[in-house]
Amino acid sequence: MLAGALAIGAAGCAGFDSASGDFTPAHRGVLTVVTQPLPTAGFWNGTNARPTGGLEYGIAQALARRFGLRLVIRTEPFASIVAGHLDGADLALSLITPTSTREQVLDFSSPYINAPPALLVRAGVSVPDLQTAQGLRWAVESDTTLQSTLADVIQPDQPALQFPSRAGVLRALDSGRANATLFDLPAAIAIAHSDPKLTVAAHLADTEPIAAALPSGSKNVEAVSSAMRALLADGTIDRLATRWLGVSITDSENDIPLLRTTES
Repeated sequence: MLAGALAIGAAGCAGFDSASGDFTPAHRGVLTVVTQPLPTAGFWNGTNARPTGGLEYGIAQALARRFGLRLVIRTEPFASIVAGHLDGADLALSLITPTSTREQVLDFSSPYINAPPALLVRAGVSVPDLQTAQGLRWAVESDTTLQSTLADVIQPDQPALQFPSRAGVLRALDSGRANATLFDLPAAIAIAHSDPKLTVAAHLADTEPIAAALPSGSKNVEAVSSAMRALLADGTIDRLATRWLGVSITDSENDIPLLRTTES
């Protein structure tokens, strides 16, 4: 079972009629969204029992309103989510990048963010070039696309410390065991905004899509994709980003230098 369930909002109708598809929830009158254990700074603030804000939390609320459903939040380790274990949830919002491996066990909506990986480092660490980046002590969250990006693009001089959760990575930075990690740029900005001991040193060239994950074979992919496109088009997602990340999604790369690599 998933832990930390929380129901939010008023009950609504059982489904959502869209020109791009009907949304039919797994549980009548309820939109069930799963994410990794809270907090995820800027994306899911608060606790498992009581989320208090964040970009993805705001998207979940907006989807529930659009579908006319009551929102229930559940939590599950990230590795379990990307392995397809949504355990009855309608969808997952947890900074998930679609990959060919994940597409074997999950379906994905249209992206709601396209962003490059970014180097989050301890304050005072400068990363002017790839050689400097390779010499840093790295930590990375396992079972993420960032793990392979670090190995394939940065190619550190020494193996990165691996942790099963974002919290473990951040503890390694805080303690000095590591002095750099990779996160998606919006997440890196949000973490640095909340912790003055950390800063975003640079971003990589290639962007990655971030999308909602749905159970494999879900009939709700088109409805969720249509809703995501609408939330992008009407500015909802950009407003949420500005509120919770301190910068709009469209502007997030402007003030962060590009780290040139052999693949840039």
